[in-house]
Amino acid sequence: MFRTPSIWRWQLIFTGGIVAVAVMIAAFSPSTFATPLVVVGFGLVVIVTLATIVIPWDRLPASASIALPMLDALAIGFTSAAPDIRLGFLWVFPVTWLATYFTMAWVFTGIGLISVSLIVFGNHPGDPAHMMLRVLVVVITLGFLGTTVRIGMQRSRAARRLLERQSEQVNRAATRAETHQQRVVQIIDVLATALVAIGDDGVIQRMNDAYRTLYGRDRFGANLPSPAVEYDDRRGEPLPPDQTVLARAARGETMQGERVWLYDTTGRWRALHVSTQPLAGPSDARRTTLVIIDDVTDALEAAEERRTVSAIVSHELRNPLTAIIGHVDLMLDRDDLPAEVVGQLAVVANAGERMLRLVSTALDESRPAPAALSEPVDLRQLVDASVASFLPIATSRGHEVEVSGADTLLIYGDAFRLRQVIDNLLSNAVKYTPAGGDIGVNLDVGPDGRAEVTITDTGLGIAPDELEHLFDPYFRTDEARQGDIPGTGLGMGIARDIVTSHGGTIDIISEPGVGTSITLRFPRRPEGQIIDRPEPLKVERLHEKEPA
Repeated sequence: MFRTPSIWRWQLIFTGGIVAVAVMIAAFSPSTFATPLVVVGFGLVVIVTLATIVIPWDRLPASASIALPMLDALAIGFTSAAPDIRLGFLWVFPVTWLATYFTMAWVFTGIGLISVSLIVFGNHPGDPAHMMLRVLVVVITLGFLGTTVRIGMQRSRAARRLLERQSEQVNRAATRAETHQQRVVQIIDVLATALVAIGDDGVIQRMNDAYRTLYGRDRFGANLPSPAVEYDDRRGEPLPPDQTVLARAARGETMQGERVWLYDTTGRWRALHVSTQPLAGPSDARRTTLVIIDDVTDALEAAEERRTVSAIVSHELRNPLTAIIGHVDLMLDRDDLPAEVVGQLAVVANAGERMLRLVSTALDESRPAPAALSEPVDLRQLVDASVASFLPIATSRGHEVEVSGADTLLIYGDAFRLRQVIDNLLSNAVKYTPAGGDIGVNLDVGPDGRAEVTITDTGLGIAPDELEHLFDPYFRTDEARQGDIPGTGLGMGIARDIVTSHGGTIDIISEPGVGTSITLRFPRRPEGQIIDRPEPLKVERLHEKEPA
């Protein structure tokens, strides 16, 4: 069934053409309207047009609309009676309508109606031969027009059906591809391995949930800077921006199982194994690299725990074995033992010595390699960096912070751990100094040749009876507790452990209401000392909260 607007459109176009012809006739040949059949033809067009608008076509069968082009053809047949005006050209409209929406049988039926109308109503001033020639020309012309339009419409409809089928196939393929992509994304997101695809322009294209969790990224913040920081080693130096994992991957560098340390948003150190894999794409596409990141922290901690347990067990076994071997040696020194007993004791001694060697070997293998104090550290640089980080807080409280003394003060140690000590002491100075107070840091070389860093403040001070407990775990002064000053009471103990592991000392002079002076002294040369690193838990707490 044809849509009502389509029927209206065809009829109104035809009517518009008829109205234009009627106006031209009225203007240039008004005598034409003296022919009654011409007036009947124009009147029939008006009647058919009004009926087209009034009739509810959506309630009628599709074949009902064929009456309109037939009536239009009949109306044009009436107007063909006009002398000297060839209005038969208007038959193009109904023939085109029939060829567009109906079969060729109806097209030729319409042409037959047109031929009869032309013979019955047409103006024939000449002989019958001329009339038949005119009818033949009209039939051939309209037949060619109808056939051409019909073939074109059939091809157009076939092409449209083909496009619709292809469109449906494309839509189904797109739906399948989207479903497949969603499944792939879901599979990738449940992987424990962090995956991120980055282009050569440095823009993240894809990342899974494991990467977002590891680096603290928002699900929709692919271009946001990561709050996690990559280091070259545990408690080492932060990687420069151009040496981070993503920066290297964007440049196309190949990484295979490289170790990177990450200090994540929860204050925990994570050991990462990083590898890269170029992704295939069109030859003209920009390069994309897949970064594969495995978090091996738990595996390393488990291995470290196994080494620790092995060391403890080995150490505990060595003592009783030493006692057994020693007492067997004493018994072998006796001269009153039977030969059989001596042989048995010798077997026990050999077995004990073999077990002792095995225990000693296991103990040596389980002991982690110590970190030698071989890294040159400029204490002035550490102090300047620490002061710069605390300066905004100190300035907001009206503190005057001054750094004086040596411009360069080199020692050998662990820069990361030493910075923790200075950060801890400066944090305490800022917290426990009232508004408007003074904080000073002086660097110098003492009379004994050791490097000295002295941090002074005009803060609350510490009572003598509390000073001796300052390094006890979780100890806090009465002033700190009553003043509701935040802290855990762990910072000073951790600082002392770090200073001691560097072969240094920490001295404190304090007077309530006057202030506190803390002096750190370090040897300028390592002299074979090694760093005895505290438990990671203490370091993590130091990062998580400001120490008391």
